[in-house]
Amino acid sequence: MREAQGDASTLLLQEPPYDRMGSAESNLPLDTPGHAAPLPAAPAAASQTPSEYRTLAGLLLGAGFLILGNGLFQTLIPLRLVRHGESTLMVGLIQSCYYLGFLLGAFTARRLIDRFGQHRVFIAFAALAAILTQAFGAFDSAPTLALIRLATGFAFMGLFSSIESWIQGTASNANRGRIFGTYSTVNYFSLCAGQLLLNIGSPGATTGFALASGLFSAAIIPVALLSGWPKTANSGAIEPLRGHSWIEVLRALTRATSLAVPGCILAGFLYSSFFSLMPVFLVRSGFATTNLSLFMGVCLLGALFTQRPIGRLSDRYARRLLVFRIALLSAALSVALVVFHEGAFLWIGAIAYVAVTFTQYGLVAGDTNDRIDPQLRVAISSLLLVLFSLGGMTGPAIASMFMTVLGAKGLFAFNAFSCLVLAWAAKGSRKAMR
Repeated sequence: MREAQGDASTLLLQEPPYDRMGSAESNLPLDTPGHAAPLPAAPAAASQTPSEYRTLAGLLLGAGFLILGNGLFQTLIPLRLVRHGESTLMVGLIQSCYYLGFLLGAFTARRLIDRFGQHRVFIAFAALAAILTQAFGAFDSAPTLALIRLATGFAFMGLFSSIESWIQGTASNANRGRIFGTYSTVNYFSLCAGQLLLNIGSPGATTGFALASGLFSAAIIPVALLSGWPKTANSGAIEPLRGHSWIEVLRALTRATSLAVPGCILAGFLYSSFFSLMPVFLVRSGFATTNLSLFMGVCLLGALFTQRPIGRLSDRYARRLLVFRIALLSAALSVALVVFHEGAFLWIGAIAYVAVTFTQYGLVAGDTNDRIDPQLRVAISSLLLVLFSLGGMTGPAIASMFMTVLGAKGLFAFNAFSCLVLAWAAKGSRKAMR
C-alpha cells in the first residue's frame, strides 16, 4: 500500500452533485468556468459500505479513544477552574482559547496533511494532545492554563481535519449520511463514556488528566496498526494536486452553498456552550460531582442514539430541510428550559435538546460535501472546522455574558437565540436554491 504524501484532496471520485430538494447542481472547480460535466454516478451504497467500514475500522477505533479522552478532559477543565475560584466569565474565556487554537491550527493543519497525509498527522497530534493534557493538570495559573488550552485546540484542529477529510473522502454522496452518522455515533458514545470516567479520582486532582492523556496515547495504536493509508472512493491512491489559497477555497464554498458558513459557526456556538458552560450551570445549581457526571453522560447518550437515524434520513431527504426543522425544535426545547430548569424536566429537556441539536454539524458538513469539487475535500474539511471553531471560540464568551445578566438560565436563552438564527439561515439557503 502506497503512502499518501501529496495533497490529500483527491479523496473522492468526481461525482455529479445533486440537490436533495429536486434541482440538480454541478460542481464548480476553481480553475474551470461554468459547470463541470458530470461523470457517471458511483455504485450503490449497499455494495460499497462494507469495504468502506473495513477501511475505516482502525481510524474509527482510534477516534473513539481520542474522543473518549476528550470527553473526560472537556468536563474536567471547567470543574477544576470553578473549584479554584475562577468566575463564570473566566471559565468561558479560557474555554474559548481552545477554539482560538483551532483557528491557529487551520493555517498549518491542511499543509501538514497535504505534505504527510492524514495518517501521520493523526499520530503526531494525538501525541501532542497527550502531552498538553498532562501539562494542564500540572499548572494553576489562569494565563498559563489559557495558553495550554489554546495549544490543545491547535492539536485537535489537526486531529479532526485528518479524521473528517479521511472519512468524507471514503464516502460517496449516496451514503455520506450513514458513514458520517457512524462516525458521529462513535463520537457521542465516546463522549458519553468519557463523562462517566469523571468519578475516577478527585476532579481537583491530576488523576483525571493522567487518564485523559493515556486515552489520547491509546488512540495512536489502532490508527498506526489497523488503518491503511487513505484511499479515494474508487480505491485509487491519493495523488498530489496544486494547493489552493484560503480565499479560493472560501469562494468555492460560498459559491457551492450558502448554508455552510452560518451553519458551522452556529453549530460551534451550540456545541461549545454545552461543553463549556453546562457543567458551570450544574455546579451553580448545586449538583454533586457524581450527579454532574451522570447528567452529562446521559445527555450525550441521547445524542448517541440520534446520529445514525438522522444520517440515514439525510441520505433520503433534503439535509437543509432537516437542519431547518431540527433548529426550530431545538429552539423550542431551549425556551422551555429557560422556564423549567429544575428537577425531572431539566433532565428530560436537556437530553432531548442534545439529542436533536448535536446532529446539526454533521448535516451541514454532509450538505456541503455533496456540493463541492472533490479535489477540495481536505481544504473544505479544514475550512468547515475553522468556521466551527469561530463559533466555538465566541460562543462560550457570549453565553457566559447571558448567564451573567440573566443568571444560570441565561445559557438556555443563548441556545434558543442561536437555534432560531440557524433555522433562519437554513430557510434562506433553501429559498436560494429554487
